[in-house]
Amino acid sequence: MDTFLQACANGLMIGGFYSLMGMGQNIIFGVMKIINFCHGEMLMVGMYLTYAFHVYFGIDPYLAMPLVALVMFAMGALFQHTLITPSLGTHSFTNLLFLTVGMGVLLTNLAQVIFSSDYRTITTDYSSKILAFGPVTVALPKVVSFCVLIIISIALFFFLKYTPIGKQIRAVSQNPLGAQVVGIDAKRIYRITYGLGAALAGLSGALLTLFYVINPTAGSNFGFRALIVVVVGGLGSIPGAFFAGIFLGLLETLVSLFIGPSLRTLVVFATFIVILVIRQNILLRRR
Repeated sequence: MDTFLQACANGLMIGGFYSLMGMGQNIIFGVMKIINFCHGEMLMVGMYLTYAFHVYFGIDPYLAMPLVALVMFAMGALFQHTLITPSLGTHSFTNLLFLTVGMGVLLTNLAQVIFSSDYRTITTDYSSKILAFGPVTVALPKVVSFCVLIIISIALFFFLKYTPIGKQIRAVSQNPLGAQVVGIDAKRIYRITYGLGAALAGLSGALLTLFYVINPTAGSNFGFRALIVVVVGGLGSIPGAFFAGIFLGLLETLVSLFIGPSLRTLVVFATFIVILVIRQNILLRRR
């Protein structure tokens, strides 16, 4: 039972990151109806930004988070304005697919050129501290990161529901033409939305740096899992992405415990396929 509780605690910690990644991906899809295939690479860029702020400027990783979010927001907005918007006019999913995949390859190679392919880590005074909750022990950075993830998730929900910009984002998501008729600048909302999704990916990377190795390919696994979270939680659903990420994290750790770490990815994708088939059957019956 102690081992089971420990596995559940670890699953919750990692599931929080999947949730935040999925929410960033979901915002982009919900508004622009495109899947950002370079989302994992944006997480990797956030990790390297946090590393650079800590090593070269001596800024604590948690204090560097606002700076990372601002840089990633600007990068995402610029990418959307210069590349995504012209491609949206073609109404071609293939163009957007290759564009985002190509951007991911570009970011990975830039990271290799600038930082090399060596594994890097961030060590602070509190990196090795452990918190005990009965039979469960969790590293302090994981607990703090999970709490920050919860705060960001709640703040994102209230931002989209109650702020003027959030309401405009939801309006463009529901009906882009109708939103433009009532005076909403859809292109501006697209820039804000893509920048917000990139900022969420960067924040996920910043929170991961205290207990995860930093390398140019670090974001690939998280990018694929973000896609799973988006599909399982529901396309465009922020609460759905949150709970789907927690479910995915718990599933991975429990599979590693009861079946074996080597089969973890296999079981995750098999479960993903089963959920897709079940949801498709339910949709067909409703129709």
